Amino acid sequence: MDNFKDNETDIQHLIISSLEGTASEEELLVLQKWLEESEQHFLLFHAYRQDWIQAGCVQRYQTEEAWKKVEHRLFHRMSVKHLFLWTRIAGYAALVVLMIAVGYVFMRRDQDKDQAYVVEGNIEPGGKKAILVLGSDEKVVLGDEAEETLLAGNTTVKKEGNTLVYGEKHAKETAGEYNRLITPRGGEYAVVLADGTKVWLNAESELHYPVHFPEHEREVHLKGEAYFSVSKQAGKPFVVCVGDSRITVLGTEFNVRNYQDEVVATTLVKGAVRIHDAGRECDLTPGQQAVIEADGIRVREVDTDLYTAWKDGYFIYREKTLEDIMKELSRWYDFTYDCQSEELRQMTLTAKLRKFDRVEDIFDILKRTGRLDFAIQGKNVTVVAK
Repeated sequence: MDNFKDNETDIQHLIISSLEGTASEEELLVLQKWLEESEQHFLLFHAYRQDWIQAGCVQRYQTEEAWKKVEHRLFHRMSVKHLFLWTRIAGYAALVVLMIAVGYVFMRRDQDKDQAYVVEGNIEPGGKKAILVLGSDEKVVLGDEAEETLLAGNTTVKKEGNTLVYGEKHAKETAGEYNRLITPRGGEYAVVLADGTKVWLNAESELHYPVHFPEHEREVHLKGEAYFSVSKQAGKPFVVCVGDSRITVLGTEFNVRNYQDEVVATTLVKGAVRIHDAGRECDLTPGQQAVIEADGIRVREVDTDLYTAWKDGYFIYREKTLEDIMKELSRWYDFTYDCQSEELRQMTLTAKLRKFDRVEDIFDILKRTGRLDFAIQGKNVTVVAK
């Protein structure tokens, strides 16, 4: 890597020759070797290859123009929250552009092969949509509308952007009253509860919660997946009920996944939580995940970003089976799928995907493995081996 950094001019010329399809086989092998050196290189390649394509960067770019464009896109479009992913490569802008160029060349060389998959349909990424069910069973459809005020029983709920915000007003009148926030397949939404706790609800999920919390405890019920940022209130624990399990906290940030036919998984980002299930319990510290299984609660150390990135617009997979990836993608993009063999279902992949990209772009990234292809017909996707 140091040689690359020290020979920036050579790299720029290699980028252009790669974009024009004139790079030699030896040069492409060098690029391929770099991509295979680490998972970080692999993730960078996939994250920014699409940026290059969408920017319309094609063969006739001058060296300086291309260099400045991609360097600017790299360091000025990242959110502060994600800068940690890139701090170690701030001095390696050349490598990033190089990586993008290789992706473009590989895409061009595989273009004829990629045309093999069928696209007959319009599968769109999910969006901000949900249904609010009031205590009277009245249903309110939520979408991307501007700010507005809703009446939930005896209390007023503000809709600020794509977030519902409850207040503590009219506490006595709303005692014992519950609302439900339901996200469909292809939807997500956020809500700030009466105590100030914020909950991000993932696709195909449901949160059941009181309009006003009683004096001594705060309890909600979850189906599906949600990320919680719990407002700290001494002596008034916050409890998330998932099936027969209870997660108790005072003030913390954590993710809970409780989809049908999946084990309950709690991933702790900040603070501390206690898991209760069938007479068993365990405490988590930040960076740990608890999985509730038939024979007990299994605790392990994890990279929390793998389990919380969905909240920030990404899907990140590290050695994840294709079956698990397709489950999540189908829930977000609202399609059905079929893998044509067990070998395909158990294939493991590593990738970072932008969840608001077109599904065709997502599949194109997954196809970079060279071992699978996708046929799209309407809302149905078939995964086949190459």
